Amino acid sequence: MKAVLLAMLGLLAGPALATPAVPSSAWLERQQAAAADEADAAAATGTKARQRCRVVKQWKVGGTVVKHRQCDDPPKKPPAKV
Repeated sequence: MKAVLLAMLGLLAGPALATPAVPSSAWLERQQAAAADEADAAAATGTKARQRCRVVKQWKVGGTVVKHRQCDDPPKKPPAKV
């Protein structure tokens, strides 16, 4: 009787012990998306266009300094993602 129970326990525990610890596909997709976002952010910081703006009016509201800026050329739209 003990031998039958040990054999059945071995059969039940076998698949659980044999499967490798592989992360789920959702976890892998999140990791790939995060890496892609970091690469996009790193690429965007180097090619960011600067605006040519000048401060036309400046005033203080409470503890905050507010500036009204007037830009000579509007910023260009970033290239569309594919």
